Amino acid sequence: IDFIVNQQIEKNREYIENNSIERTDLYPVYELVMASLSRAFICCFSQTATNSLLWSHYSNSHTGFCLRFKKDVLLNDLSLFDYGEVKYTNEPINLMEGLYDNSNPARNIIFTKDENWRYEQEFRLVHQDVARNNEDDYRVCKYSDESIDCIILGYNSSPECYQEI
Repeated sequence: IDFIVNQQIEKNREYIENNSIERTDLYPVYELVMASLSRAFICCFSQTATNSLLWSHYSNSHTGFCLRFKKDVLLNDLSLFDYGEVKYTNEPINLMEGLYDNSNPARNIIFTKDENWRYEQEFRLVHQDVARNNEDDYRVCKYSDESIDCIILGYNSSPECYQEI
């Protein structure tokens, strides 16, 4: 969560430096966003299982596997804080604007990503209160077996990978 928030604040640096907004004006926004997200867990999915770049980046050059979920079953089974498709843009998120137009700055940060990542076709689930405390980086969410549609093995999967599954 810290990484996502800090990444978006850094994107706003140029806007801040070229406009009349002081850096200190963003601190309350940062606190608001962090309070909202401090015990959340974001789980990222792709809406495609056939993109070679995804297999290269996330499965160690096609040696892993992909779980394909039934979206409707998954969404019904879970108690989620929020979910949705990622919006891709080259524009930085205006954190101050979110305070005045009733949009949620935390949601804007969670569901916005740089245009270069569009090929991922990402869908995110936001779980709330899965951490034991604010410093807890170990977060586990269980998904029902019924929510799994199929398992797709990478081209270079090993016999050990088959055994693990």
